[in-house]
Amino acid sequence: MIAATALVAGTLAPALAVMRDAMAASRETSQRNLLANYAVRQLEYSLGASMQTWSSGADTGSFASDGHSAIRYVVTRSDAPANGGLTGELMHIQVTTFDDANSNAALDAGEEAVRFRTKAARLLTYQNEPN
Repeated sequence: MIAATALVAGTLAPALAVMRDAMAASRETSQRNLLANYAVRQLEYSLGASMQTWSSGADTGSFASDGHSAIRYVVTRSDAPANGGLTGELMHIQVTTFDDANSNAALDAGEEAVRFRTKAARLLTYQNEPN
């Protein structure tokens, strides 16, 4: 009986450690997926708005309305050649979403972040569409 108990205890402890590590990895993966989904959401919104209005600038905010106030975003739009665009022809759009762990509204070292970028051409078809 003592040998059986020792055998079970010897295999149970490592198995519990593996389960703990797997749960931590699952939480991290879930958080990264959430950041990626929010980044794509903001990128698509900014892409559509930029194609219609052709306005450069930056936007920041959070997803508090979705219950994720710690997740923030920064969107930059520019057609300047120095930023990857072509003046009046090609808009460079970049979105960064991040988990603002210390609630200072800035991306700090060590905070999880996801970045996506795209480019949009200036076409009259987009500008003539109703908002």
